[in-house]
Amino acid sequence: MRACISVSDFDLHMEDYNTLRTDVLNHQPSGVEANKRDLNLFSNYLHTGNIKMITGEEMLKFIGWLRNERDNNAGSINRKESSIRSYFKYLRFTQVKGADAFPIENLPRAREPYSGPVEALTPREVIKLLNSVDKNSVLGFRDLTLYTILYSLGLRISEALNINLEDIDYENQVIHIHGKGRKERTLPFTKYLLEMINKWMIYRSQLISAEKLCALFISKKGNRLAVRTAQDNFKKIVKKTGNFSIKKVTPHSLRHAFATHAIEGGQDIFVLKAIMGHASTKSTEIYLHPSMKILKKAVNEHIASEILNDLMKNNIISLRVHQARDA
Repeated sequence: MRACISVSDFDLHMEDYNTLRTDVLNHQPSGVEANKRDLNLFSNYLHTGNIKMITGEEMLKFIGWLRNERDNNAGSINRKESSIRSYFKYLRFTQVKGADAFPIENLPRAREPYSGPVEALTPREVIKLLNSVDKNSVLGFRDLTLYTILYSLGLRISEALNINLEDIDYENQVIHIHGKGRKERTLPFTKYLLEMINKWMIYRSQLISAEKLCALFISKKGNRLAVRTAQDNFKKIVKKTGNFSIKKVTPHSLRHAFATHAIEGGQDIFVLKAIMGHASTKSTEIYLHPSMKILKKAVNEHIASEILNDLMKNNIISLRVHQARDA
């Protein structure tokens, strides 16, 4: 008989699992919420398909659905797999029928084909994009402040939205960042960014529940601004702004742009690693590829350009062309 777990058992224990992770094991709330969304997505998939038993075959179909129907990349698929894998181990520990025999460890991980070097916005494109944000409305200036912080400090969108008011040290002009996997770092900010944050605080006071919330960025409904809302707002700005040199422009593109422009400016990779919050320089090394700006500089400054310039000035190239035609 094939190893399987009933969908009803899968649903039954989810609340206890989340409570254990939050209240007992003290797992990071944002991580628990992300895992909860993944498990709910899988459960909805099963119920929509009227599937009663979870088998290895159904797991593979779910992965195929994520890739083909939801257009998830490898990283997103693997995160959902990891959420399900951890939950299945919990079901084993609580002796849910079928969980012990289910070969969840054998679930294959998705891989993304090598897409080449990271594509980044040019400085002019960053300026064009930020200039397209409405600076005269409360929500518009909020978004401008958010996207400016992403580019100025090279933050992930989740890191920026997790900033609390107490994380900002105005006296020392630094911001405490809560990164991935509970990794934390402190970054300095410029005088210009400080002025922008101070102005945003004035706008922020006009929003619902502003005095009750600790979040730096809040929504018009009086909640911490959600990642999805910030992404959707950014998408509208990109669409309004026009064409860019890279195919897909997202809030994460501003982080890529920060790192790429830092490398172009001669920034040390170990310093950039610390700013970006990378666990290893391997993650930072993806920005070491030569950008088109660097390639153009290398070609133009090569001695070949000087030689060609001298040849053109002395009409030697033109002479050789005529001699070739006469021959």
